[in-house]
Amino acid sequence: MGDGREEDQKGLPKIRTRFKGVVDSILVHRNEERSRILIKDIRLLVSGRKVIYAQEFYYSTRFRKQRLKQGDPVEFDARIRPDKRGVSSEKIRLNYPTKIYKHVGDQTGLFPES
Repeated sequence: MGDGREEDQKGLPKIRTRFKGVVDSILVHRNEERSRILIKDIRLLVSGRKVIYAQEFYYSTRFRKQRLKQGDPVEFDARIRPDKRGVSSEKIRLNYPTKIYKHVGDQTGLFPES
């Protein structure tokens, strides 16, 4: 029961973790609750390990403040959970993205590379 999901999550952190990805598309709807952002090539920031090919998130105020465009690299914190709703391309999904930053030149967000 649920062994496949547990194996897929094996080796992944169980706490809020830093990720990076690339904005693939943004759907802005007149009803803000229906607006979405698709981020692809989602990886762990520290190791660079690919976690999810693509996932859709609500296009929240935190994403809007970054003025993201298609192709922009972005980093954020999120929790890893099993994907029961099908919002991710994998069997896991990322919940509650926070501390969202767009990479701009030398400024690389919360944790600049040294």
